[in-house]
Amino acid sequence: MTTIVEARSGPSRERAGPDAEPAVLERELTGAVLAGAVRADVLRTLVRVTGLQMRMLSAEGVPLATTDGGSGVAATVADEVLAGVAGPVVDTLDGLRATALAVRAGTTVAGVLLTVGTGDPRTRALAGAAVTALLIDAVRAGDGSDEVPPRHTPADVVAALRSGTVSPSVWAAATELGIDLRRPPAGAVLHYSGSRLRAWSTALAWLEHPVQQEARTAWTVVTGEAVLARLRSRLRLMTGDESAGDHVVAASGSHPDSPTGLARSFTEAERLLGLARARGVPLLTFGGGGVLQVLLPLPRAQLQAYVETHLGPIQERPELMATLRAWLAERGSRQSVSEQLHLHRNSVGYRVRQIKNLLGTDPLLPAASAELHLALAALDLLAADDERSRGDDEPV
Repeated sequence: MTTIVEARSGPSRERAGPDAEPAVLERELTGAVLAGAVRADVLRTLVRVTGLQMRMLSAEGVPLATTDGGSGVAATVADEVLAGVAGPVVDTLDGLRATALAVRAGTTVAGVLLTVGTGDPRTRALAGAAVTALLIDAVRAGDGSDEVPPRHTPADVVAALRSGTVSPSVWAAATELGIDLRRPPAGAVLHYSGSRLRAWSTALAWLEHPVQQEARTAWTVVTGEAVLARLRSRLRLMTGDESAGDHVVAASGSHPDSPTGLARSFTEAERLLGLARARGVPLLTFGGGGVLQVLLPLPRAQLQAYVETHLGPIQERPELMATLRAWLAERGSRQSVSEQLHLHRNSVGYRVRQIKNLLGTDPLLPAASAELHLALAALDLLAADDERSRGDDEPV
């Protein structure tokens, strides 16, 4: 079997055949390209070892070299493959299924390598062995690579993740910042309510963590609750508000399945932040949100409808609402509710009877208790959303 090394520089000591190992193939292809082989030679070798046709596309999805004369893919598909949010199986413009592989390293983007057909893991590994060779060829040729300039600041990256628009350049910039978008982190938001606004901005600048700031609020990404707690602790210390924990409040959303899902995670974090501030809680995460995990995705109209259905008869009676919360929290202990609300035990009993009559159920029945807990959480979330929409940011 003739290899591209033989074709360009004489007999080879290593010959990649159908049973080639990816590591051996990578050494052969890299050595061959350094010796003068071009991407068309690389593709022909891949056909021999995989038995499948190959197409090398530009970053825009346009064919640069193919072994079957086939078409490329839509520019949006190529962009998503390079950003890691699409693939490995894609549809070509000529109606075939293909396995796509991003050919890039850092900020150097050579394009997309297509293996026509849905290859098995071994076939994908063999295709991956060609990445280094194709990158070398692209850089040497000067017509098949796009050097992505480091034009995205950390704030730009966070802003792009918040909007769910992850382009290849954003992906590359995120990688340089240590953000692994193959395993997307959670969106997080922090809010400062103290008086040292300049110290807050300075603290964020010195945080050594990608942050987007708008006055009192800052957005970032975190891999877990421990990271968020550490960031909050540092900001408290750096703003001089270490003894006033409620001056820095933090929240984080869920971990999405893909980078585009970060937009939802940031929305969850913002809603949780509003709830944390309303409840006086310094830190609230999606994982620790309990029933809030069910409520966060729901639109406002559905939350309002649920609250009206289960709390409507007493919603405008603040004394009964307070009693219901305490009654549920204390699991029906009249003495505990009496002490908490500073009421006589008989007054607690009278209010509870009113609640039962107006709601038409006993709040302590398991099914009713679950519904009322959920309705109260929905009500809190709506109130937090109202507070967040009013906003209290000031210019720094």
